Amino acid sequence: MPAKVFISCGQATPEERKIAQDLGLWFHSKGYVPYVAIEVQSILDLNAGIIAELKTSDYYLFINFEREVVTAKGGTTFRRGSMYTNQELAVAYALGFDHMLLVNQRGVQPEGVFKFIVTNIPEFNAPSDVIPLVQSAVGKAGWHSTYTRQLVADNLRLDPPVMYTDHTGSRGIRALLVDIRNERPDLGAVGCVARLARVGVDGQPLNSSFDRSLLKVTGLLAYEQTIWPKSRGGFDLLGIIVQTGTHVFLNSALDLNPRQPIINAPGRYRLEYEVFSQGFPPLPINVLLNLTGNLSTTTATLV
Repeated sequence: MPAKVFISCGQATPEERKIAQDLGLWFHSKGYVPYVAIEVQSILDLNAGIIAELKTSDYYLFINFEREVVTAKGGTTFRRGSMYTNQELAVAYALGFDHMLLVNQRGVQPEGVFKFIVTNIPEFNAPSDVIPLVQSAVGKAGWHSTYTRQLVADNLRLDPPVMYTDHTGSRGIRALLVDIRNERPDLGAVGCVARLARVGVDGQPLNSSFDRSLLKVTGLLAYEQTIWPKSRGGFDLLGIIVQTGTHVFLNSALDLNPRQPIINAPGRYRLEYEVFSQGFPPLPINVLLNLTGNLSTTTATLV
């Protein structure tokens, strides 16, 4: 999934709105998913929209346009920046972003969280300077459209055959395993769980899985785990019965004995999994399973 850029940019004038729009188009052309923050009028709007978008973003861009002159106590004056963008910056800082670009208009006094954050990006004089300044800063910062700070699925693999035993009995299987990486440096993926949501023949409409219970954590007698910051865990996605090579079961928490197969014939199947964890957006995992009936030629790929 492409990296998502949260663009926090004042939109008080048509010129500012045009800059926000053009920045979004530029990021999109570079392979990113841009989100242009809109000004919200209530704390409910902030909670429902802006914070949710920030949580699912990978990069944060702050553009502080000048606003009116403010007279402080004692008669001193200064020009403030956008209240909305500074509000979003405070939330982004609290969410622990690793990669932030902070762009300020010359003459605007840094306030709140902004005055405590060091930035080496030159201030801009006019709105027309913003886009080339941001483009240069993105390049110098080494931003990449494939970066993420969320949960990532990788290292899908079919393990060698083993004897698997759980609360429903024992069976010889070849397990399909996947790793889940937590790319956040500040937040553990607490209560991380996985389930099979949909399954069916590839190219045809998928059906909801009759077993949507929790899948087993790889290497543990558990169906839930904590994945520490900048670390990884894993889940057993399925098990192919060794004796037949065609019957596929889930290593799940479902208390049903005997366990029923989710697949019982050769073919090309698409399986859609979902991973959930506190503080992270849901992670979809789509698997294409080419079930040949022969364990040595059966394959699975992330799609």
